[in-house]
Amino acid sequence: MTATPLPLATADPCWQTVGVWGDRTCPQLAEVTHCHNCPVFAAAGRRFLDAPSPPEYLDEWTARLAKPGEAAAADIASVLVFRLADEWLAIPVGVLVEVTRPRPPHRVPHRGGLLAGVVNIRGELHLCARLELLLGVGTADPQAARSDNPRLVVVRRDGESWAFLADEVDQVRRLPAAELRPPAPTLARAAARATRGVFSAGSRSVGLLDDARLFQALRERVR
Repeated sequence: MTATPLPLATADPCWQTVGVWGDRTCPQLAEVTHCHNCPVFAAAGRRFLDAPSPPEYLDEWTARLAKPGEAAAADIASVLVFRLADEWLAIPVGVLVEVTRPRPPHRVPHRGGLLAGVVNIRGELHLCARLELLLGVGTADPQAARSDNPRLVVVRRDGESWAFLADEVDQVRRLPAAELRPPAPTLARAAARATRGVFSAGSRSVGLLDDARLFQALRERVR
């Protein structure tokens, strides 16, 4: 079903004829640069927002939003897939801040182990954790698992941010909840405790990290 569009404002659409979407001959462009900054465009927008909605528009959208079947999209999560050593993992994009080029962390005096140090990203400091050590994932041949294209992943939850180095970043994938399976017995014990389940991404088995448990482990074991 296609929703009925709202009527356009009745003002002369000068922005489509002599404005930035037209031939750009409007003399006001030299002063306002873009039609978005023009009082004529703003007045037309106000008239559009103030115009009453037609009854069939409201009735149609009320019926669309009331349909229970359309809530199924809530069962689909977007996750970032990445690799630590031999393990492919994923984290919900809701806690993802950015993926950027790696940079050497500044070591914190008298601290080591799980804490790699502090990284500065555009003036903001983030604690950098060795996530592979926290989760207990590794490989018999560390050099074989290394990538020529590692990435620094920054995550944030409830105002708390962390960074960690991923050996490889795949992509953001959409994950239906029904595709999650219990973690495999071969998954490291620490990783299994922080994992909600596993899913298939092509030929890979990917462990979906529980961000709440992950951040709790970072607070308790790294700080």
